Amino acid sequence: MGQEAEALKADIQERRESMTGTIDAIENKVVPSRIIERRRAAVSGWVGGVKERVMGSAQSAGDQASTTAGKVSDGVSHAADAVSNAPQQVSRATAGSPLIAGAVAFGVGALVAVLLPETEPEQRAVASVQPQLAAATDAVKEAGQHALETAKSSAQDAAQELKSSAADHAHEVTDDAKDAAAQVKETAQQGDTASVPR
Repeated sequence: MGQEAEALKADIQERRESMTGTIDAIENKVVPSRIIERRRAAVSGWVGGVKERVMGSAQSAGDQASTTAGKVSDGVSHAADAVSNAPQQVSRATAGSPLIAGAVAFGVGALVAVLLPETEPEQRAVASVQPQLAAATDAVKEAGQHALETAKSSAQDAAQELKSSAADHAHEVTDDAKDAAAQVKETAQQGDTASVPR
């Protein structure tokens, strides 16, 4: 009996913690300012990685400075060739694959969109959607809180019912034990009186 009540309490606590984490995760996903922060962090990380690969670290830059001077003229001519040949290379790589070409164009467009600062119409659009998202977030929180309270209430009712049922069964067992003891005593007394000669 005590173990079941403890198990119910533990289950309620576990569900409460799970629901709280889920509600917080949903809120984190739908708040526009956090979406923008995640995008900016991702782009900054990507740009930093590209910058590191292209420019190298500060220590390696000093080491490579002496060898770079001789290769600059070769690099400039190769870069000019690569830039002038880039459209043809992209065309060859995506020839016969319109989905790949579309994906490349989409990726370049997304990269440009993320790197450019927000425009005033974008800021107005986010500001106009912000109250609706806040209301939706509040509604999700409220629904989650209601579900949590309902689960808590149901668990408390179940625990109380279990406690009451256990007490009733304990009384029944006690009464049955008393009845059985009385019957045994009566049977023993009848056996004693039958064995005594008259």
